[in-house]
Amino acid sequence: MKIDLRVPPCMPVQDVADFVKDCETAGFDGVGILDSQMLERDVFVSMAMAAQATSGIRIASAVLNPVTRHISVLGSAIKTVSETAPGRVEFWIGRGFSSVQTVGIAPASVRQMRRCVITLKNLLSGDTVEFGGANSRMRHGGTESPKIFIAAHGPRTIEVAGEVADGVLVQVGLDPGSLDLARNHLAIVAELSGRDPNDIEIILCATTIIMNDQKEAREVARPLCVQRLVETSHRPYLEAAGIFADHLDIPSELNDLYPDIPHAEDWDRAKQLCSFLPEDILIKMCDALGLIGTPEYCVERIKKAESDGINHLYLMTSESYQFPKRELEAFQTKIFPALGNN
Repeated sequence: MKIDLRVPPCMPVQDVADFVKDCETAGFDGVGILDSQMLERDVFVSMAMAAQATSGIRIASAVLNPVTRHISVLGSAIKTVSETAPGRVEFWIGRGFSSVQTVGIAPASVRQMRRCVITLKNLLSGDTVEFGGANSRMRHGGTESPKIFIAAHGPRTIEVAGEVADGVLVQVGLDPGSLDLARNHLAIVAELSGRDPNDIEIILCATTIIMNDQKEAREVARPLCVQRLVETSHRPYLEAAGIFADHLDIPSELNDLYPDIPHAEDWDRAKQLCSFLPEDILIKMCDALGLIGTPEYCVERIKKAESDGINHLYLMTSESYQFPKRELEAFQTKIFPALGNN
C-alpha cells in the first residue's frame, strides 16, 4: 500500500523541503503540500524546493483550485514544477475553500472544476485553447504531462473525476459502506463517459491523528468530524457508514472560527464549540473517517483498509500551522515497522 502525508508549507520553504526529505527518509511514498495563500507559503515554490531536496518521493499539490489563479497561470506553473522532478509530481484540483473564503470568493463550482481539468490537459499537451475570444497555446506544452486529480468529497465532484480526471482523491473516509458507494458512483460515470474505471487512480483520504491515548486523539479530531456534518455533500457517505446526525443543532458560533473549522487557528476553541457532538457519534465518525487513535490501532485500521481493496492512502492530519511531526514519528518508529515496510 502507498501512504502519503499531508504537509502544510507553514514555515520558510527550505524548512518545508527539509521536512519533505524527512518524510522520504521515514518511508512515506508521497506528500501533499497545501495551497492556501493566506495561510501558507506558496505551493508551487514549496513543491519545487521539495523536489530538489528529494530523489524518489511523490509530491502533490493539496489542493489547487480554478478561481484564485487564471487557468493559464496554473498551466504554466504546473508545467514548470513538473520539470523539476519528472514523473514525481502530480496536481490535485479542488473547490478552494480556505483559499477562496479568506479573500471573499465563492468556492469553485463543479462546472469550473471540469473546465479547469479539461483546459489544463489541453494546455499541457500544447493544444490551442480559447480564452475570452483569444486563441492561445502554451509554448512549453506538448511533452509528457503530469497527472491531474480531482479532490472529491461529494457525488457531483466524484462524477466529474470519473469523466475527465486522471485520478481522484476520495474524501469519504474508510468505512466499507462509504467506499462502495463512492467507487460504484465513480465506475458508473466513467463507463458512461467511455472510460475504463480501472484507468482512474483512486487515493483514499484518511483523517489521521495519532496519539498514545485513543480518547485524546478523538477529542483532537472533534472539529474535523463536525466539519463533515456541516458540509451536506458528505451526508450520503456518512449514512452509508451508519452515521445519522440530522437531529443535531450546529452552533452558529462555528462561523466565527478563522479561517474555518478544519483550519481553525484556535483549535481549543474549535473543540469547545464542537462539544455538542455526542460521544457515541464522535466514536463512530472517528472510526469511519480514518486513522484516529494509537499507533497500534492505526496499524490494524491500515491492515483492514488493505483487505478492503484500498491500495493508496493520503493522511489528512489536523495540523495546518506546524509540521505533522507526531504522525511522522509514529509511522517511522512504530507503524511502518509493524506493517513490514522497513
